[in-house]
Amino acid sequence: MNLSIIIPTYNEKENIPILLNKIFNEFKEHKINGEVIVVDDNSPDGTGKIVENLKKKYKHLKIIHRSGKLGLSSAVLDGFKIAKGNVFGVMDADLSHPPEKIPKMFSIIKEEKADFVIGSRYVKGGRIEGWNFKRKTMSKIATLLAKPFTNVKDPMTGFFMIKKKCLKDRRFNPKGFKILLELILKAKYKKIKEVPIVFINRTKGKSKAESKEIFYYLKNLLGYWPYRRGVINEFFKFAFVGFIGTIINLVILASFTEFLKIYYLLSAVFAFVAAATSNFILNKIWTFKEEIKHKFLGKYLKFFLVSVVALLVNLFFLYVFTEFLGIYYLISQILAIGIAFIINFSGNKIWTFKR
Repeated sequence: MNLSIIIPTYNEKENIPILLNKIFNEFKEHKINGEVIVVDDNSPDGTGKIVENLKKKYKHLKIIHRSGKLGLSSAVLDGFKIAKGNVFGVMDADLSHPPEKIPKMFSIIKEEKADFVIGSRYVKGGRIEGWNFKRKTMSKIATLLAKPFTNVKDPMTGFFMIKKKCLKDRRFNPKGFKILLELILKAKYKKIKEVPIVFINRTKGKSKAESKEIFYYLKNLLGYWPYRRGVINEFFKFAFVGFIGTIINLVILASFTEFLKIYYLLSAVFAFVAAATSNFILNKIWTFKEEIKHKFLGKYLKFFLVSVVALLVNLFFLYVFTEFLGIYYLISQILAIGIAFIINFSGNKIWTFKR
């Protein structure tokens, strides 16, 4: 067996027969000795039963029946355990990933051009169809949050292939929907390549994305910091500088408002600029160890712009979490601050203080 495709499913009865037909047609047309492993989380709509019946039609179709909705990442890992191929592939069941890209992705690995191939929405030639502004924004922000860990342009995609040997003796424990970033950080490979794909939003069935996936993703990110030890020191220095900036902000806001009798919103503007300036200088000379005179004005403007973007992100997620996801506003603010802080750090590390 050369290739094993793992497909996690939960309530995909309308999509899975179509997808399996397309995959096995690609196998046949391109003479790929492949198998498909469906990992079903006890779908109430009968997805598992449909796949069982389809095993009569497709010789190299397997299914794992799990006891309940245990999550996409663990489903992929369970699929890996019984896969017989030399190369493992993963894709979604909702027809959002193009099966016609399977031969190209597989050939790249087969021809030793890469050990790890990713179906990317964010490289040249890739794109997303059918997503609204909110979902595109959430995806872009999640991708940005992963920037401190990888240069891969689409570490959030669910469509990829990797050599089996790259996973040997490696331990993986991701939670939620996003397993690719975990593999990027922990698998043992020499070269990774991104292939452009057109991602098409599902037309049948319901999306499985839930608010708890945000918690899982942020938790996963925190667990990945040990894999970038140099970044850890910068991260905590940046946080400490931010703490100092908060104190400066509050002191100036109170002083200008209470003692100078300046309108509080105008005071807040002065406070924000002063805190941002202090944060910039301390981060420049302490966190990222740059000469104070080196491109001072240009980098200051970049730092200030990133700070403004982080503020807007904070307000955006505060609104989304509270109004759309129904989370209590104080908890929403804590989550929003956390996301905005990581974006602030990431933006300044990869843009303002890029080495």
